[in-house]
Amino acid sequence: MTGEGRVSSPSPPALPPRFHLPWIVLIVAAGISAWVLPWNLDHLGTSAGWEASWKRFGSFLRAFSTPDLSPDTLRLAARLAAETLAIAILGVGLGLVLAYPMAVAASSAVLGGGAPARGPSRALGYVVREGARLALDILRGIPDFAWALVLLTIFGPTAVTATLAIAVHVAGILGKIFSELWDSVPEGQVEVLRATGAGRLRVLLYGIQPMAGSGMLSFLLMRFECAVRNASVIGAVSGGGLGASIMQELGYDNKGRAVTFLVAALMLTVSADLLSNLLRGLVRRERSSSLRGAQRRRRLAGAAVVAAIGLSFFWVRQPIADLPAELGRMDLGYLRRHFGQLLRPDFSAGTLLEALQGMLVPLGLGVLATLFAYVAAACFAWLGSATFQIRSHAFMPERSSRVRRVWRLGLVLGARTLTAVLRGVPEVAWVWILALFFLTGIEAALGALLIHSAGVLARVFTETVDNIPYRRLEAVGAPGRASAFTHGALPMSRADWRSYALFQFESNVRTGVVLGIVGVGGLGHLFRRALAHRAMDRCATFLIALVLLTLVIDRLSRRIQSGPRC
Repeated sequence: MTGEGRVSSPSPPALPPRFHLPWIVLIVAAGISAWVLPWNLDHLGTSAGWEASWKRFGSFLRAFSTPDLSPDTLRLAARLAAETLAIAILGVGLGLVLAYPMAVAASSAVLGGGAPARGPSRALGYVVREGARLALDILRGIPDFAWALVLLTIFGPTAVTATLAIAVHVAGILGKIFSELWDSVPEGQVEVLRATGAGRLRVLLYGIQPMAGSGMLSFLLMRFECAVRNASVIGAVSGGGLGASIMQELGYDNKGRAVTFLVAALMLTVSADLLSNLLRGLVRRERSSSLRGAQRRRRLAGAAVVAAIGLSFFWVRQPIADLPAELGRMDLGYLRRHFGQLLRPDFSAGTLLEALQGMLVPLGLGVLATLFAYVAAACFAWLGSATFQIRSHAFMPERSSRVRRVWRLGLVLGARTLTAVLRGVPEVAWVWILALFFLTGIEAALGALLIHSAGVLARVFTETVDNIPYRRLEAVGAPGRASAFTHGALPMSRADWRSYALFQFESNVRTGVVLGIVGVGGLGHLFRRALAHRAMDRCATFLIALVLLTLVIDRLSRRIQSGPRC
């Protein structure tokens, strides 16, 4: 009975929150993935095979204690690192130039802003917008490694091939992100500018873009970090940079020299990470600084960008100088016949079945790697959080000794250093390392994706936790740090963690295709084999499957993230 004398009806059973659905699906998918992936651990089935694997891997680990530090090797490593950085800078710069007009064409706020168009103008705007969006989906749906293989037949194994491959892929990603950022700007913030009679270009430059500028810069810096990592290994298929040399030295069993080049690649990627963080800090300072100080920093930043591009052209000047002669020797008729087959995909039942089976490998790798990396990153977020390890006294009564404070500081520094190494080494390089133990296959690919993803997610998970206001953690009223993390930080962070994990899942599936290109099987392996046999019609089918896979994952993740963030 209630206080008013009525019998209360039994409450219906509580439904699980919608948030849990993606992870329930992910766990089920992980079980299916573990069942369908082609595992091969036969070489570890005997004691002799186990000992041989440990011997190979141990000799590589011992090489870290005795790297090749001869002057010739160090000079070569420095030159290759500079070439790798130049490839990344020029690739991102060219990609930005290609992305901007495509983003304009794909943006509803820019192309269709203001008064709604009618009749033929509206139809034309729709066709242009959807056509630009489809083009961007194709450019970003095909990994830079696949672009490198296609462009390799035109430009040869040079730094130009790697630069163009990165540029095309970056153009697709930046064009999509920029157009979405522009479309997210509220119309009310630019309608005053439209009311003055300003055209679409002026509205974009003086209204929409300044509102979205912070997000644009953040994503541009993120793509630069990724481009440096990819440029470090893309030479394995396109030539140029550190990637080709690492692969070559491992093939020759020169582990000391391979370790030197691998450490150079790690230092390069970590430096790019630190540089991006520095630039983000300068942007945050600019928002609260004086106009004169902001203008001075912008001039210095512009000069630095111009200098970086100029030095990049200098480092790859020889391949660029040789480009006209290489293009002059091309048989245009052969290229038309060769690449014309891409317009006539092979839709036979056998090829389509191969494509469907090939999709299972990157999908399975993406599911398993993302799930395990999520759990590992959550642990790293606890160990590396300055809020919970160093500043916990700010939201809960706690007294700790100096020894304990030093211990916790060591945990934070150790966790952040380790995760920087995990994400600093590219996935392809992790495959090369793990293949010394597992051989090249699914096991090495899964380990590479898991290790790298854990490093990436740990960084953003930790930043999310450290950005929680202390007053919200204090309101939890938890008796200890672990309880405050479990019952406070995790529920407050899970919506952002979900978004990051879904984005990483998309990235892992695309990288799974890349790992197939370097030998672990699946859709990437099918594409490379068809390209090697000059079966361009089959290549076209596998490329279409790759783009469709990217689009389906992208749309599903958007649908999941559009639900309530509980």
